Amino acid sequence: MSGTCGELVHNRRMIRAGGVIDAAGRAAAPGVVLLEGERVLAAGSPESVGAVEDAQVEDWKEFLVMPGLVNAHAHLDLSGDGVWPPAGADFRGWVGRVRSLRASMDAQSQRRAVERGIELALAGGTSCIGDIGGHPSGVSIHLLRASPLRGVSFVEVFGLGARQGAAVDRMRAVLDEFGPEVDGVRVGLSPHAPYSCGPRVFAAAAQLGVPLMTHLAETLAEVEVCRSGTGPLREMLEQDIGVWDRSVEVPGAHPIDALLEPLGRGRFLCAHVNWIEPRHVQMLADSGVRVVYCPRASAAFGHAPPELAEHPWRILHEAGVNVCLGTDSLLCLETPDRLSVLDDMRLLFRRDGVDARLLLAMATTHGAAALDLDPAVATLGNEAAGVIACPAQGVSAEAMLADVLRRDDGPQCLCRSTQ
Repeated sequence: MSGTCGELVHNRRMIRAGGVIDAAGRAAAPGVVLLEGERVLAAGSPESVGAVEDAQVEDWKEFLVMPGLVNAHAHLDLSGDGVWPPAGADFRGWVGRVRSLRASMDAQSQRRAVERGIELALAGGTSCIGDIGGHPSGVSIHLLRASPLRGVSFVEVFGLGARQGAAVDRMRAVLDEFGPEVDGVRVGLSPHAPYSCGPRVFAAAAQLGVPLMTHLAETLAEVEVCRSGTGPLREMLEQDIGVWDRSVEVPGAHPIDALLEPLGRGRFLCAHVNWIEPRHVQMLADSGVRVVYCPRASAAFGHAPPELAEHPWRILHEAGVNVCLGTDSLLCLETPDRLSVLDDMRLLFRRDGVDARLLLAMATTHGAAALDLDPAVATLGNEAAGVIACPAQGVSAEAMLADVLRRDDGPQCLCRSTQ
C-alpha cells in the first residue's frame, strides 16, 4: 500500500478499498478504483470494474476512497504563523493583527507562508482551492500554478470613496498581467467586502468576466456600518487604516440589499454570509450568487450557536443556492497539521447532524461549481483532479462515510491528475 502521489512502480493500479463514494452517485462497498498513472479509469464495485490483468493490485480494504476535496475559501498567505487563539467577538482587533502580520512579511516570508499553506492543503486531501492571495498577489498566483492544486487565485482589492477608481484600475491591470488559466489555476478578483469596497468596484468587477469572490454579511458590525456608517468597523476604517473620509458614501442598507445587483450579475462567490434576514434567502437564490460557508471559522468568531442560533446555509441550500465549504485561514482553525474542509464536514456532522452525503457534495462538486470548475473534477470519474482515502469501517459506503466523519484521521492521497 502506498499513499505517495506520483511515485508509481506500475502504470496501472487497482485500488481494492473497503468502499468508494462520490457525490455523482458512485457508492460501493467493497469498491475498487482503477488508476492509470494519475488518471482515474474506472471506479465502483469490483463487478462493475472487472479484472485488469496488467494492474498492480493494492489493498486499501480498511479505507474509504473519495474524490479529492475542494476548499472554496482559503488564505494561504496566512499559513506561516501557525494557529492563533480564538478571536471571539473582537473582529476589529483580529483585523488589526492580520494587517500587522502582513505588513511584517517580506517577499521571502510571504513565499514561505504560501508554500506552507499549499503543503497543508495537500495534507488535507485538497485537489482544488479558492485562495485569496496576499500582496503582492503575484507570489500566490505563481506558487499555486507551480503546485499540484487546481482552482482560482483571487486577487484582493480595496477601495472606498475616492479610492474606488484606483481599485478598478488595479483589477484590470491584474488581469492584463496574469492572463487566463495556466496549469489549472485561473486568476479571479476579490473586492474584499461591502465595508472596504465601494459600489463602483463591485459593479466594475461584475463586468470583467472572471471568477469573483467577496466576504459578505460576515459580522453584525458589517451590517451596522453599511446601514448607518457607525460602529467598530467605521472606527477601524477611519482611525486604524485611515481610508474613511467625506468621499465615502454610506449605503444606508443591509450589504445584501446594497449590492445584490452586481453580486448577481457577476455570479459572485460570497464567503461566510452569517448575518442575513429571512427575506434575503430567496433574493440570493434568484440572483445566482454562490455561498461558501466556513463552519470552523464562523464558530471561532462567535457566528455559531449560541450567539447565532442557526447559520442560514441550510435554508439557502434548500432555496437552491449552491452552498459549498471553505476553511478560511489557518489562523482561526484548530488543525495546525492540515488545511482541510474534511474537518469542517466533521464539525457539521457531529454538531448539527448534517447528512454525510450532503456534506460530501458541499466539499466536492458544489465547491468545484462555485469556483467555475467542471464538477466532474471533484468526482471519481475520468476527469477527477485527485483521489484520497480515509480510514473507515462500515457495511456500506454511506456507513463508511459517516465513520470517516466520526474520526479525526487525516486523508491519504492516492493520486493527483496532471494538469
